[in-house]
Formats: sequence, C-alpha cells, structure tokens
Amino acid sequence: MAQGNKAHIDDVIVAIESEENSSLGTTAQGYPYGTQDRYTSYQPPRYHYQEPEGPPCFLGETSVQLRDGSTRAMKDLKPGGWVQVAKPDGRIGYSPILCMLHREPDEKATFRQIYVQGKKEPISLTPNHLIYATKNPQGSLGLPIFAKDVKEGMVVFVAAEESEKVVPAKVREVSEIELCGFVAPLTQEGTIMADGVAASCYADFDHELSHKAFAPFRLLFGLKSAFLGVGKEKEEAKVGIHWYPKALMKVNKFLFHVRPDTAI
Repeated sequence: MAQGNKAHIDDVIVAIESEENSSLGTTAQGYPYGTQDRYTSYQPPRYHYQEPEGPPCFLGETSVQLRDGSTRAMKDLKPGGWVQVAKPDGRIGYSPILCMLHREPDEKATFRQIYVQGKKEPISLTPNHLIYATKNPQGSLGLPIFAKDVKEGMVVFVAAEESEKVVPAKVREVSEIELCGFVAPLTQEGTIMADGVAASCYADFDHELSHKAFAPFRLLFGLKSAFLGVGKEKEEAKVGIHWYPKALMKVNKFLFHVRPDTAI
C-alpha cells in the first residue's frame, strides 16, 4: 500500500473516533469516553472521614412498649429491659436493650417531627436518624432512610392492634423543631418501635453495615447475659456517648475509609 494512502486511511479512522467520542460526551475528568485509558491509569474512588451531622437520637419523651404491655419514655429505659421491635419481615417482637448509644437529657437538638395518619402525636427523631419509610410499600419493611428524607405522602410502618405485623401508614405532615433531651437505645434486633413507628437504632450510615459493626458488642452482651441473666434491667445509662460507638468512630476516622466523596 502506498504511504500516502495509508496516511489518508489513518486520518479517516482518527476522524471517525473523534466523531464517536464527541457524540458520547466526556468523562467526569474531561476525557472523551473510550479514550481515558490513553491518557491516564485507573484511579480508585477517594474516601474520606465524614463527621456525623448531629446527635443520632430520638426525643427523650418518645414512648416505647415494654414486654409486659406497659409503656415507658425512652429517657427512662435501662439496659437489659425488653422493648417492642420490628423484625426484617415486618413481624412485631421484643428485644433486649443492649445499651444507650447516646444519652443527653439536658442538651438541645433539632428534631424531625413526622405526623402519621391515625396518630395524633408525631414521632420525633434527629434528621440523620434512620426510619423505615418508602413511597411504594411492598408488604415488608424494606430499608430505612434518613428522617430528613421522609416527605409528606410517603409511607411509614406502624404497630396496629390485633396484628402481628406492622402496617403501612401515610405521612400527613413533616416539620422540624428544636427540643431538649435526646437518647438512642440500641436493641439486639437493631430496630425499635418508637411511638409505635418502626425505626432503626442507627443513624448516619447504612443500617445493615451499622448492625454488622455492632456484632462483636452483641456477642459480648450475649456472653454477659449467659452468666448474669437476660431481662434484668441494669443501672441507669450514663450521660454521653457509649464507649463502643465512640471507639467505632475513632477507628473509622483512623482508617479514613468511611464514605466515598460521591456518597449522599
């Protein structure tokens, strides 16, 4: 093949590739799609430690049902007591309180108040706390979302009389208010029926990931219970953050590998 013809063919190929790449657009780094490997090697996603957005808690006055059928404010709960929880399949049961992840009876915080049809009083929890809510209920709890993302018209899951499972209830109003006193009880199940509404015990991060992170603590609780007995309420929880979540936060910060830059 003549040298001139070969050069002409190369020019045509380059022109076609250029036209294809321009029609596809460019990558986030500014390279045409399909050509980035010509300019740079693969860069893994960057991770950084992100401080919690606020206390991951419920209002201290939030009501929970005990195993004997009575109710109690969250601020008065003690480790070892059994409270009403929601199972992954939507069944209602009871689970022991392992500890208070965070307890501040005299501190103020911003709460997301979620009003539900059929209930006069709202459930009050901090915006970064996780609650089971969805736009399209499929008969099970699904995955919890941040309270700040719950909108009017969505569905949460509530306890109903004469029902062994939670039932969907529409959110009729959402507001925010600053109130005093917050607490975050941790149950062995990782969930809790707060004011009769299914919620996670966790905040800031994915529920399943958080629950796995607390597996060693649940094991420790199980070993202690084997010797001391389960169902016996311990002394009142201390004010502040429990040592285990405090240790987890330090580990996360040290590893610098908590959430990618693109995480919401």
